[in-house]
Parts: sequence; structure tokens; C-alpha cells
Amino acid sequence: MEAMMPSSDLPARLSLCRHRLCSFDHAYKIALNLRRDTGIPHYVIRGIVPLQAYRVTTRPPVWPDRWLAMAA
Repeated sequence: MEAMMPSSDLPARLSLCRHRLCSFDHAYKIALNLRRDTGIPHYVIRGIVPLQAYRVTTRPPVWPDRWLAMAA
């Protein structure tokens, strides 16, 4: 049986493509594209799950410390 590694080691085990897709830069580009396409402001917030380090949403985050950027 494979031993479980701590989630803090997870980013080091990701492929280069997955690492790029999970980056802040990629999330911000998505937010900018969605803002341009919809006309609605989008927010980049810090995720909770290691594989979803950043999220793009149309709702302002409830916790201000998770708010990283706004594409307005």
C-alpha cells in the first residue's frame, strides 16, 4: 500500500503542465478573458484545495484575505 504524502508536497509532484494551469497567472488570464466576454467583474481568490490553488468567480469573496485580484 502506498503511503500518503502530506499535501504540502503535492505541488512538487505535479507535472509542468498541471503546475502552469494551477498558477495565479493562468487564473488571472481566465478572469480577464471572462470579464471581456461577459462584461461582469471576476475575482481571483485563493482556493482551499491544493489542486485548486486559485479560483475565478463572479462573487466577491466572503473572507478578504482570500481575495487576490479583481478583473474589472
